[in-house]
Parts: sequence; C-alpha cells; structure tokens
Amino acid sequence: MRLRGLLFVVVAVASAVTVTLVQAPAQWLAALVHSATGARVLLAEPSGTLWSGKATLVLSAGGSAPSPLRASLPEPLSWRLSPWALLAGRIDLTLSHPSALAQPLTVQARLGGRVDIGPARLQLPAALLIGLGAPWNTIRPGGVLVITWDKLTLDGGRLQGHMTGEWQLASSALTPVSPFGHYRVQTNGVFPGTQLNLVTVSGPLELTGSGTIGEGGRLRFQGLARAAPGTDPAVKTQLNGLISLLGRRDGEAAILNIGS
Repeated sequence: MRLRGLLFVVVAVASAVTVTLVQAPAQWLAALVHSATGARVLLAEPSGTLWSGKATLVLSAGGSAPSPLRASLPEPLSWRLSPWALLAGRIDLTLSHPSALAQPLTVQARLGGRVDIGPARLQLPAALLIGLGAPWNTIRPGGVLVITWDKLTLDGGRLQGHMTGEWQLASSALTPVSPFGHYRVQTNGVFPGTQLNLVTVSGPLELTGSGTIGEGGRLRFQGLARAAPGTDPAVKTQLNGLISLLGRRDGEAAILNIGS
C-alpha cells in the first residue's frame, strides 16, 4: 500500500507539473525578456501561454526613472515555442508580426550552443528609437527602418551573416525638411570585428562614413554630414540645425565621430 501511495503521489506531482508547464502564462516570457534586456525591451500586455502567445513590443530607455521613455509597435508580436524541442535540449521559436516581419522569423538553437536565425526583412517605424532615450529623444526620427539578412549564425560568441540596414523617408523634429534622405548601412557579415559602411541613396542631406563594432559591442565610427551638392539654398538653411547637432562643424559640414 505504501508503494501504491508513493506512486500515486509521484504521478499526481508529475501531472501537476506537466499541466503547469503546458499552461505556463505568457507573462513568464515577458519577465524573462524584461530581465535579460535590462528593461530596454518589454513585452507589454502579454496574453496566451509561454508556448503560444502575443504581446506588444516596447523599447524603453530603462533605468530607474519613474517614467522612462517608451515607444511601441502598433500591432502585437506573436510567438510559437515548441515544448517538445525543449525536451530534446533545443529551442525552436517562431516570431510573427503583421507589419514588422514580411515572413515568420525562425530561431533554432541548442541550449548553450549554436543559434541559427532564419532570413528576414524587418521593417520598423523609426520613431520606435525614441524609446531608447538619448540622442533619439532629441532627434525624434521619422520614416522607416528596414533591416534585412540572409541567415545569421551565433556560435561561440561570434555572429556571422550579412546584414543591411536602411533608413527610408528619413525625417526629424529638428528640421522642416521631410524627408531629407534615404540611407543604407552595409556590414561585412561578422561580429566582433564588424565593418560598417554608410552611404546616402538619395536626399538633400548627405551622410557618409565607415566604422567598426568590436568586442563588447564597442562602436567606432567616423563620417560626414552635409547638404548634398546642388541643394537649394533655402533647404540648406533648414538643414543647418540638424547638421550642427550631428557633429562638430567644419565649414558647411559636420564631422561625425563616435567612440574615438
């Protein structure tokens, strides 16, 4: 009888744990993201479960301020996490968003090992950067950010995969010129040791430069901001305030210098 009673207790406990895990609330994932990012990335108003749910993605300046700056995507982010893959020691995650992701984004990994992120085209409102605080809360960017990659692999602290970032229909609260440009940043596809190249695709404000991202995410960048050749004098005048904020003035241009 004692053995039968013990088996009953073990089965009951196992069943309770299984039910708890299957019905694990989405708030668990929200808490993990909050902690892992130092409150800079938040999953607001989560619903569903840890395995299949949705929430509003929020970027926050974090810190201890009572009302930190925040900005969010307009529609909820959805996710699916396979519990069976976790039992086998793997992570199999799929993320979806009606406007930010052109197709579902897949993330596959061995626990504590290599992480593979599937190809994606990520489109975000530039205003989302305001939630990160300075200097974005001063610049108050408008337009669209588009980030694309073929495939990303993270293994042993090294990231491989070509990425391209664009700021389309760029605007700012600091100038009435809107849009003032379309910009593209390309990388050499590795991290650390990432090489960056910034070019202007079009627009009256010309931004150019190059830089690197080293160990620990340290960014070093040097470039130039100026009115493009042939720009109307009235438009050049309207761009002056923004150009002055971007860097040290050198005649009609500003020297961009980050991390050095």
